[in-house]
Amino acid sequence: MAARQQPIYEVKVETTILANPFHSTEPTYTYFSNLKRAIDTIRIVLGAQGWPALVSYSSVYRDLKLRNVYSQTFSAEGVRYFQLTISKRIINPHLTTLGIDEMPRPRTKK
Repeated sequence: MAARQQPIYEVKVETTILANPFHSTEPTYTYFSNLKRAIDTIRIVLGAQGWPALVSYSSVYRDLKLRNVYSQTFSAEGVRYFQLTISKRIINPHLTTLGIDEMPRPRTKK
């Protein structure tokens, strides 16, 4: 039985401005199995932090369908603070045969 392919959505938040130049920050990754829940969570977090919730389900869905990635940079007063990137990943991708031919069956002796 072949494994079923299932997409998950990777949400990456990457800080573009550093409050402390001696402390670099790593991007934050979060994974969701449902795109609508991912968008709802992003909108809730943006609203709680005072950012305008400019992320809409239809724009994310359309960009993922066309380009396989959605990206938006959040800025205030001309300063870029962070970049939000949503991409689609596949769990259980189909395995290839790696160019290996099927093993010939041994001949049965009669």
